[in-house]
Amino acid sequence: MPYQPPRGTRDLLPADMIKRQFIVDTARAVFERCGFDPLETPGFEEYELLSAKAGEAIKQEIYYFKDKSDRELGLRFDFTVPAARVVASNPDLPKPFRRYQIGPVWRYDRPGAGRYREFWQADIDIFGAASADADADAEVVACACEVIKKIGLSNFTVRINNRKLINSVLNALGAKAVDVMRIIDKLDKIGEDGVREEMNNKGIPDVEKILKLVGIRNVEDISVSDEEGKAGKEEVIQLLSRLKVFGCSAEFDMSLVRGLEYYTGNVFEIFQEGGLTITAGGRYDNMVEQFGGKPTPAVGISLGVDRLTNLVQMDLGKTKVNIFVANVKDSNKEKCIQLAGQLRDLGVNVEYDVSGRQLSKQLDYVNAKGIKFLLVVGEKEEKSGVVKLRNMVSGTEREIELRNLNRITGMID
Repeated sequence: MPYQPPRGTRDLLPADMIKRQFIVDTARAVFERCGFDPLETPGFEEYELLSAKAGEAIKQEIYYFKDKSDRELGLRFDFTVPAARVVASNPDLPKPFRRYQIGPVWRYDRPGAGRYREFWQADIDIFGAASADADADAEVVACACEVIKKIGLSNFTVRINNRKLINSVLNALGAKAVDVMRIIDKLDKIGEDGVREEMNNKGIPDVEKILKLVGIRNVEDISVSDEEGKAGKEEVIQLLSRLKVFGCSAEFDMSLVRGLEYYTGNVFEIFQEGGLTITAGGRYDNMVEQFGGKPTPAVGISLGVDRLTNLVQMDLGKTKVNIFVANVKDSNKEKCIQLAGQLRDLGVNVEYDVSGRQLSKQLDYVNAKGIKFLLVVGEKEEKSGVVKLRNMVSGTEREIELRNLNRITGMID
């Protein structure tokens, strides 16, 4: 058997990579248009940093190792923790600091449908904007929705909850909020009966009341009496109101608790039809300070690039090559190379034969690779200074004078 990629990873052949690049390019363009600047952080960090705010569940998923100097390190499991480290270490950054980062992260998780151990995320975060009026929260959610729409997806739902609100209602029932939230977070995986059984096994009180609470879909139906709960409820109401201004449809979902334990206020997820989470995030106002920085409120959201790649339905082709320049004989090769160079200077993606194949074999290759346009150069074309641009999909041809080669860019759009 030939070697295979490690479990939980995968090879992406050109057709899938073209989809990924489309998503990444779209996300980058939307992020920058919305005022976010690029940031890059290392693929691995000190394990102490990663584990400090990961939460118990994620600690078990960190790829941990020691380097040759016996330093304890780990592969990043998201971009939020490294970004908070950067902000803590650079207190003079103008606030609010709006950054985006796109790239791979790693978690030793159980592989499944749309779930990998190495996967790509596209993140945006705003540091230094408080939760008042939920402006920053709405901004990151609306920006993520714009990316999803731009890549052609429409059947998605934004769901919102608030950690302050969750803490308030669970504490009122005498339940330890963190323990309950870890179980509720499994609701989509093990169902209500599974959640009920696990909570009963852990001795959590008022299980039926908790299950009734997590089924609430109108935030106004939640009754709270303490200041934390009132603040959380108001933050949800403000966020729902702000998202309407953006034209984003969102709903309150008390069962949404998010697996990572560092969130402090609003939390949100975007679900594709069928229940697959494609985007998630929330507010984490304490992290920068806990990493040694100044008190800095923060909110962010992350798009799952791999899951989006699997969902994109549009045909983006199997190649980025626009035109193949074929030679009839070896004596025409030099002209093909010249033409390829001229077209590349015009911004056209061009390939020509480098394997010494006959014309028929070159055409077979063009069809197999899915290259849409073809130029054939023979003695006749060299003498006349006119070549034919053939559309390999429709079969139509157009003549182009080599002296007017720049006109080809308008013919291949």
